[in-house]
Amino acid sequence: MSSNFSSPFLAKSPFNNNERKQAEQDPDSSNAVAAWNQFKEDYMVREFKGNDKRLGPITAEQNKAEYDREKHEFYYDIDNNKMKLIPTNDAEIRDENFMANLKRFQIAPEDKNQQ
Repeated sequence: MSSNFSSPFLAKSPFNNNERKQAEQDPDSSNAVAAWNQFKEDYMVREFKGNDKRLGPITAEQNKAEYDREKHEFYYDIDNNKMKLIPTNDAEIRDENFMANLKRFQIAPEDKNQQ
């Protein structure tokens, strides 16, 4: 059921037709942001090194440093809606063909303060 509703406000909006479509957020992107935030949170709430009490306590700074080191080993998998390790070869070199096909929001944020 379509509507012929027309608003004078829409005509003056900076987001018209194609611009409005471009401005709409991709649901995969929203899911990826949530997954990256949860991924970081999982690191930040740890109280012990390796989440193992026997290894001793860990500080928030250590948690953040480890997250910053390890986040580049993961990507957000759109098909399965979860974080996964980036495929590597036997020498632990990233698969560049795989990386070239990822969208920007699927890989770790570059700015350490962003996530």
